Amino acid sequence: MKKAIKWIVVLAVLGGGGYGYYTAKVKKPDDAKVSYDRAKAEIRDLHTTVESTGEIKPRNRLDVKPPIAGRLEELEVDEGDLVDKGQVLGWVSSTERATLLDAALATSEEELEYWQELYKPSPLISPLKGTIIARNFEPGQSIGANDAIVVIADDLIVVADLDETDIGLVKVAQKVDVRLEAYPDRTFPCVVEKIAYDARIVSNVTMYEVDVRPERLPPFARSGMTANLEFTIEEKKGALTVPASSIQQKSAGEKAPEKGGDPGGEKQAGGADADRKAMMMQRMRERGMSDAEIQERLAQFAAGGGRPGGGQGGGLGGGKRSKSNAVSFVLIDSGDPENPEQKIVKIGISDGSYTEILEGLEEGDEVLIRKITLSAKDPSGGSPFMPSRPSGGGGRR
Repeated sequence: MKKAIKWIVVLAVLGGGGYGYYTAKVKKPDDAKVSYDRAKAEIRDLHTTVESTGEIKPRNRLDVKPPIAGRLEELEVDEGDLVDKGQVLGWVSSTERATLLDAALATSEEELEYWQELYKPSPLISPLKGTIIARNFEPGQSIGANDAIVVIADDLIVVADLDETDIGLVKVAQKVDVRLEAYPDRTFPCVVEKIAYDARIVSNVTMYEVDVRPERLPPFARSGMTANLEFTIEEKKGALTVPASSIQQKSAGEKAPEKGGDPGGEKQAGGADADRKAMMMQRMRERGMSDAEIQERLAQFAAGGGRPGGGQGGGLGGGKRSKSNAVSFVLIDSGDPENPEQKIVKIGISDGSYTEILEGLEEGDEVLIRKITLSAKDPSGGSPFMPSRPSGGGGRR
């Protein structure tokens, strides 16, 4: 009897598992319903950007070393002082002069003054015009010929690292907004001064160094500070836009789907294939980008016809545009909730949230944004043998 009960329990469990698998994997989810959000074509300003991090560094950093080893007698400059080329920064005694002066001092003041006039110290000369950013020694200290007494920087610039997927979008003299991490509420304008041709490998990612020159450097900026940079790729004032999520794409001549614009055979505007998308996501994660930033960048990439930050009419990066027979379209209300009409449009630039419409729509036209909702029969979508979870605001149904 016990053995029979045991087999009944085993068969019941197997049958329940098979039914759960059939329901989850085989049976079509009849409770999945297509619905749409609505949005209107609106006039707004668009600008596409590329973000990066960098560091404030001197354009030319120079260690000022003494002409001879010995003792630093005087140092006439301090950190933050502006100096001219050829200016005397201090005076250095050779080891022999320092020994002689110490012996004369032990004899008398007159003897010391005599040797000071007879045996002059060597001057420490500034080799360029700039700012003292470091003072490493004080008068009276012994110094070697390879010791940097002070450090001079001619100008402070921002040096950023850009991924190889972004470097093609950046040009010399391009506008950049910079925020220091320590002062996130203060922005100062800059321009791109130089773009490196030689790459560096950082955490298995190919990076290129970009020098950014500040137009007005804030007084609190210091060498070594971390900066966040936003490169302005393209700007458009008064563009007709719709939400980027409303843009879809299909091959020219492709037959319209039967139900509600199901994108099974379609792809988002400018979307890359699965392998390229996976590679891009991996590189962005290695750069420390959050999931939200990655999704925004992918949406920007999709809306730009396969190039981050661009559109079909953007002409970004200076490269040749690849030929494509893809057609962009939006969904509009046709009177049939299950089969909206497809409206062909020509798109321009996108900032990841909104996409410019060049042709096909007018201001105030309404578009549909496809979404899928599940009925309340099984909100968890799990096995029928698992206990149901109550919904967010109420009790169990």
